[in-house]
Amino acid sequence: MSATLNYQEPYRFSAAALALAVHFVFFVLLYFGVHLQSHPPEEFRVEMWDSLPNNELTPEPEPQPPAKIEPISPPKVVAPVLPPAKADIEVRDKKSKKPVVKEKQSKKDKAKAEARQEAERKELEAYSERIRKSEQERVQAEQARVRAEVNVATKVQVERYQDLIRSKIRRKMKMVADVPDSAEAIFKITLLPDGTVMDVELKKSSGFPAYDNAAERAIRLADPLPMPTEVSLQMMFRELKLSIRP
Repeated sequence: MSATLNYQEPYRFSAAALALAVHFVFFVLLYFGVHLQSHPPEEFRVEMWDSLPNNELTPEPEPQPPAKIEPISPPKVVAPVLPPAKADIEVRDKKSKKPVVKEKQSKKDKAKAEARQEAERKELEAYSERIRKSEQERVQAEQARVRAEVNVATKVQVERYQDLIRSKIRRKMKMVADVPDSAEAIFKITLLPDGTVMDVELKKSSGFPAYDNAAERAIRLADPLPMPTEVSLQMMFRELKLSIRP
């Protein structure tokens, strides 16, 4: 018997909880169902009249014939009016004129710049040419001055050596009678750099053959003749024109 008392049915608490939950859900459904079915009482409105209304019946208006329904025509589709093509072309032309004007302006500015550069280049060339000519003239003038100085010095040296040659020839020459002091014989003398006489040629007679012969013999006897040491001067004495006077 003790075993019977100690025995406890399995899932007893689970069944009780399930039954309680079912009753609770049933109660909730019942409550809301009754609440939703209940309606509030209808409202009553009482109108107060000062006098009784007229019992005459107002004639009902005669029924009007139904209005004629005209069929609705579909709306006319109006084609949009396009602007003439010329206007579009004019607009494009106006738009295209701006870059053309800018391009022309740019070309004009470029041409002006090139002309200015060309003028500057020509001016610079002219200035350089003037400087070059001025320098060339200065150099030429300096060279002319030097040549003049050299010519003067050379002439002095040539005349000095010619006088030395004449003096040596006179010392070797025999005097000829009846020859005036104005008599002059001109000879062409070919010399070597050391003064050796190679040839003697009478270029102009004095008018006195005896004097001419005496002068030629004296030139040959004076060999060698005095010569300058400068090579440039020696070249001038290769063919010497020498006048001999009494």
